[in-house]
Amino acid sequence: MYQGRTISAAVRLAVLAAALAPLALAAPVARAAGPGEGADLEIGGPGAGEGKFAQLADIAFGPEDHLYVLDGAEKEKDQWVGNLLVQEFDNAGKFLRQFPIRDDDLAGKNAPARIAVDSRGHVYVTFPDANLVREYAPDGAVVRDYEIRRAFALAVRRAGGKEEVVVAARPLKREEPIAALDRFQVSDAELSAPIPLGRPIADCADLAADRRGNLYAQAATNQVCKFDPAGKLLEVIGGGTGERLEDGSELLHTVAVDSAGRIYSVTWGNPGKVTRFDAAVATVTQHVGQFSWFDPWGTHSGYTPFAVDGKDRLWIGSVGRNDGKDRFHFRPCVLRTKADFLDPETNQATVSSALALGLNLAIETPLPYHVAYDLAPVAADLVAKAGVRRVRQAAVTWNVYDIYKTKIAGGRFDLSLQDPKEVRHTVSFTPPRWGWYMVQFHLAAPGAGGKAAPLAGLAAFLGATPKYPGMPVLAEGDSPGGWEDAPRQAWAGLPNLRVHPKKDNFDAIDRHIDACAKWGVTLLAQFEGKDQCTPEFVRQAAERFKGRIQYWEVWNEPNFAIKPEEYVALLRQLYAILKAADPEARVLAPAVCGIQLPWYEAFYKAGGKDCCDILSVHDYEGHESIDPVHWFWKYGELRRLMAAHGDAAKEVWQTERAVTGIRGASFLGPSQAVRVTLQRDLAAALGVPNEHDFHYYLNDGGFAGCPSWLWSRAGPHPAALATRTRAAMIRGRRFAGTLDFGPEAARLLVALRFEGDDGATLVLRNYGAPDIPVDLRVAGRVECFDAFGNAEPLTERGGLLRVAASALPRYLRLGKGASAEAVPIRFGKNIAAEAALTYSAESKGDLGLLTNGVLEVFHAGHPQGGTDGKTIWTAALPSSPQTIEIALPEPRTIDKVVLHGTRPDNQFSAILAYDLDYHDGKGWRTIEKVQAHCPESDLVDTPLCRAASWYLDPNGFLNTFEPVTTQRLRLVVRRATLGFLASETDRAAWGNKWDPHFMLREIEIYAPAPGGTP
Repeated sequence: MYQGRTISAAVRLAVLAAALAPLALAAPVARAAGPGEGADLEIGGPGAGEGKFAQLADIAFGPEDHLYVLDGAEKEKDQWVGNLLVQEFDNAGKFLRQFPIRDDDLAGKNAPARIAVDSRGHVYVTFPDANLVREYAPDGAVVRDYEIRRAFALAVRRAGGKEEVVVAARPLKREEPIAALDRFQVSDAELSAPIPLGRPIADCADLAADRRGNLYAQAATNQVCKFDPAGKLLEVIGGGTGERLEDGSELLHTVAVDSAGRIYSVTWGNPGKVTRFDAAVATVTQHVGQFSWFDPWGTHSGYTPFAVDGKDRLWIGSVGRNDGKDRFHFRPCVLRTKADFLDPETNQATVSSALALGLNLAIETPLPYHVAYDLAPVAADLVAKAGVRRVRQAAVTWNVYDIYKTKIAGGRFDLSLQDPKEVRHTVSFTPPRWGWYMVQFHLAAPGAGGKAAPLAGLAAFLGATPKYPGMPVLAEGDSPGGWEDAPRQAWAGLPNLRVHPKKDNFDAIDRHIDACAKWGVTLLAQFEGKDQCTPEFVRQAAERFKGRIQYWEVWNEPNFAIKPEEYVALLRQLYAILKAADPEARVLAPAVCGIQLPWYEAFYKAGGKDCCDILSVHDYEGHESIDPVHWFWKYGELRRLMAAHGDAAKEVWQTERAVTGIRGASFLGPSQAVRVTLQRDLAAALGVPNEHDFHYYLNDGGFAGCPSWLWSRAGPHPAALATRTRAAMIRGRRFAGTLDFGPEAARLLVALRFEGDDGATLVLRNYGAPDIPVDLRVAGRVECFDAFGNAEPLTERGGLLRVAASALPRYLRLGKGASAEAVPIRFGKNIAAEAALTYSAESKGDLGLLTNGVLEVFHAGHPQGGTDGKTIWTAALPSSPQTIEIALPEPRTIDKVVLHGTRPDNQFSAILAYDLDYHDGKGWRTIEKVQAHCPESDLVDTPLCRAASWYLDPNGFLNTFEPVTTQRLRLVVRRATLGFLASETDRAAWGNKWDPHFMLREIEIYAPAPGGTP
């Protein structure tokens, strides 16, 4: 996967497919921006014609609310080369005129930096290397030059009843401060007296003015300074830090002001965050930008022009260049943001207190990578790093929770803040068990009337894990971090690593090969795209790494770029080259994104079978959840396709998978742990062992659109600890089949058996329900462990071993010679198809879908589903509760009701709480009150997140009870997720507003089985 993929696999596939369609370079000057863009108007594209740009340098507004764009130059062989134009557009993006700024005395010698426009339409451009500001008349004629040393940022304002141009110098030594701003009055050929500044500034990248003549300078270090018209310092916004803070404490390279005095800039982020302060600098409103606008991690870390028009619409210049095939828009271009872009109610913007600026908070522990290998006390420091703060005292509440949000420890203390000193406070707790823990700190400042004003919440993730035999223990410095991290892969029980040979990274790959050998990790080298999949380069790489790289994969997801027949023709050529260089090498193909059966069919028909030794898949299937119904069907179809082409014996490797731990600014760590381990369990059952199943994202990095990593700057996610335990529990043992609890139970749970010379491991889990007890006939020694390695007691019942199948796996370790047999659960007869159903509110879909015996899905290609979810019955939840009434044709005796819901995934909502009632002829009687595990979410900041959720991927319920005889049942639905959002807390953190609803796939009603339920 590569930079810029979007919020879900389904959207990702659609967007990337659309990206491959060519865009005409002769597009209109202005056009509507692309979907998901956050903008409604685009001007630009690479070129030199009207409405085209080569080196977009700056933007500004002038009379009649017209937009002026400065198209500058870049240096090539000591010459400045570019269009060197000013272009003018009306407020609807219509091109009006342009004029050149190239002149004999400047041609090829200087580059323009910034632009401003006065009320007459005169244009001012700074040329720092020429030490001047040049004034142009509306027709482009040069009016005059103003000699100003290193003239750089500038703004037009009215002060003292007169219009003037104010200029900030930017010395060659950026750290050199300036104590005054130069200025000159409009129509005056002479400079006026400089404006002395109440605080010297350095490295001023941008300058703006408001209607009162106040000046705003973006300057070092990452701050905006507000000065009154005479230069008196009124406000400093920002903490004066340089640590890539994203909360508004570090403001980068741009500043703009609207008619209400609101201040705009951009912060760090992935991508950066468009940030707005109210005029009183009391609140901070932010929205994540677009990769196509700017990305401070990459090429757009320099100036990104902001300008506000007369209607208070923010316009953003997207600098840099592309080939005209960007999946959203051309670049360079100018975008007008949507009117609601920074509206928290409609467009996912977030609002926070400006009092928190400069706090620069962190949580530190002495544990290497935040992991402990014993159950000794753990110290955690809340650190307010050095910075300029807006508060002097904070009241702090802290808590430690495990994965179920069981409180482990907590307390309160006061934190005294003294600028610019670092301050820290230590708390400690003792982990009671192996597992994952979240340490939270919430800070508040004294408020009006004695009320505390919330400042910030932040969290860190800690792990406590055994020193499993054969599993690494990481000492500080062992893990390099980043994309390729063999030590941490091995630690997490994900013993595989993918690298991408390129012309300049062979030495780095040498190091990865050595690291993989040291840590016991399988290395796969993938030629990522057409630039690497040339015969010359493949031969060079194969000969360079002969005998050291065993596995080669040809082309990453070729279905986005090439037809199957063309791919096979290329693959055949490269396969021969790889085998000639190293006959022992094994070649993987085709690495298609999504198990797209028509693509594989075409691949085989074109002769793909003979061009690879291992068939590779990327099992993205639209949306993030793991649905056993779909996965068993999809892999089964693939296996049948392979068999039909005489390829049934070939190994299948899954070489790229991502299961998100973050959605919509919410941390979904517990759910991610369920899904990652379930994906690996299902893959094992489908013939893909742990060593051949690649979860591609381990460490946080890459792009925000696919935040599927298992380890971040905050520490390990629970999934990393769960996959470590899983690998330890099945180490040295191979998949040997599943246990049979009966066909009805198979829709709710699974038990896998792994066998080795020293015994067997049973992996027992359900598919997302509250605990389901199952019975086993066991002979010999057996031990039980939870998902994090804690030994659990076993309960014997009637000569049987009773174990709870949970959403997270449990492991039964059988000694050598021991055996275990499942006791099937007798469900009886499902009589749901006899019932008539009604719902108390609006719904979409036929209620008959709920009793048709089919578990519909929302994944790609399935005959009972699709990523649009149209086959899933969806019910509005306008208020709580709402009811589904179930009427049987006659009174029946029942003892079980099973609900199959949907997993909380993108727009798909899960039931969280309901009552199951029956009517006894006189009134309604409650059988069970059911609640899925979903404690209230917490507002805490972690990488890319503002909230933390606690659900465990709920989607099913088995209700077993003493038999009742009735003709009427009802479900009283009390709570559901908001799509993937656990609660209103998460919705507020993200800013999106979805109507409450819930979804069901099937209702099963069982008459008692003969002899009852065991």
